[in-house]
Amino acid sequence: MTLRRHTLAPFLVALMLISAGTGSASAQAAGPEEFYQSDAVQSVYLTVAEAELQRMLAALPNRIYVRAAFRWRDISLDNVAIRFKGNSSSSPSPQHKRSYLIKFDEYAEGQRFLGLRRASLDNGIQFGSLLSEPIITEILREHGVTTHRCNHAKLYVNDKYQGVYVNVERIDETFLERSLPDRNGLLFKVDEGGPGANLQFIGDDPAAYRHAFEADTKSAKRGWPQLVEFIRRLNQPPGKDFPADLEKVLEVDDFLRVTAVMLFSGAFDQLTGWNPHNYYLYCDSKTGRWRYLPWDLDVGFSEVAFGHVKVLADWNAAWPAPQPNPLLERIVSDPSLLRRYREISAVVLEKSFEPERLCARIDARYALIKADLAADPFPHRRITNPQDRSYEDIVVSMKDFVRKRYASARQQLENPGKRPAFAQMHPAGPNGPPPPVIAKIQRLMRAAEKIQATGGDVAPIQKLMQQVGPLLEQGRIDDAEKLVNEALKLAGEAPPK
Repeated sequence: MTLRRHTLAPFLVALMLISAGTGSASAQAAGPEEFYQSDAVQSVYLTVAEAELQRMLAALPNRIYVRAAFRWRDISLDNVAIRFKGNSSSSPSPQHKRSYLIKFDEYAEGQRFLGLRRASLDNGIQFGSLLSEPIITEILREHGVTTHRCNHAKLYVNDKYQGVYVNVERIDETFLERSLPDRNGLLFKVDEGGPGANLQFIGDDPAAYRHAFEADTKSAKRGWPQLVEFIRRLNQPPGKDFPADLEKVLEVDDFLRVTAVMLFSGAFDQLTGWNPHNYYLYCDSKTGRWRYLPWDLDVGFSEVAFGHVKVLADWNAAWPAPQPNPLLERIVSDPSLLRRYREISAVVLEKSFEPERLCARIDARYALIKADLAADPFPHRRITNPQDRSYEDIVVSMKDFVRKRYASARQQLENPGKRPAFAQMHPAGPNGPPPPVIAKIQRLMRAAEKIQATGGDVAPIQKLMQQVGPLLEQGRIDDAEKLVNEALKLAGEAPPK
């Protein structure tokens, strides 16, 4: 590992520390807390040989690692690995900035940056809001939920400004060591979803779950039987004391807090919302209890997403199951667990989603990066809300969602009434729409984002997609899929077989 300090030689740093006793703030080594400081905008510098950059580009859509140098403040690492990350950065000719994953120990075993193995710079482009994830993760931490940290960073590649990014802490071995009680616990990731991603039991064979779940640690690679057993227990008929049984295998209050935060912020592409994906499951091997870790929280604060996901109208705060899955169904069906969720969610609502305070938080977050966005190549709109055509529009529509969500949620929690029919109804089955249909919709979303990024007209696509949601709700899967295929053709992509 090559670690050099540009401003002082190592022996001078040591001398200063000795002379000052405990050392001054400027002399003491920084830690990961500073790198992820919530109210800071970091500056990150990557230096990559032109030949290596061209090799990265030539490999797309495959994302390969190449050697680079990394610098933050006066800390430099000369032998790191970088690659593009995410679907929005896989196109050979994107109309926007690319996301980057930085791996510090790929070429130098044991190398760390402030104790971190990896760093992630997300472009915030896929859904057009750089604000959602920093705000949502901050709220989760306010309620004692274990989650990743993030803030904003300006990225420079070969001294050329790339724009403002979301600086996201990775959920990996370092995260387990820092944040969770068992550093050797099982960690599984659900990225794009698939059979079993909603925790529906689909058999005892672990192979059935491997499309949806990825073992992210060595212990997880040996822990498939424990994952299958956890899912099986969630799907068993509940016993006389189901809440106590659930406590034995799940951090229940933690999950209930996450459920409330996801609902109030409109982060719908989670297990707790629609099309379950973008999450991790962690199991403490000492206690056998599982924990839900949300991830990729960039789609929040939108009333009607993609023109057909009715986040506000169809996600009832008192009945938090917009789409059936075994875990939420058990919670909603058990009077004591449902009451417990409502009590927790009422606290979360008032503490973190009261409109005046939350809108002020949105304004402050935007003010923090507004000047740096002036030269950002990022399209000033988000595909979840096509009517947002500027950063200011995004802020206004986010705050409009906050006010409406708070008012409806408070009314729903105070007067729950009967469970809404929509929350009960999904004839497509416990997994929601079939995985092939989900895959087509996801592909269409990415295609529409590319069209919109170049100033193209996505209105005809949106018109078709507005009809898809009701058809799925009615169980008319074939009719819905036909419309998705038509929309794919309009987007210039042949429907996948």
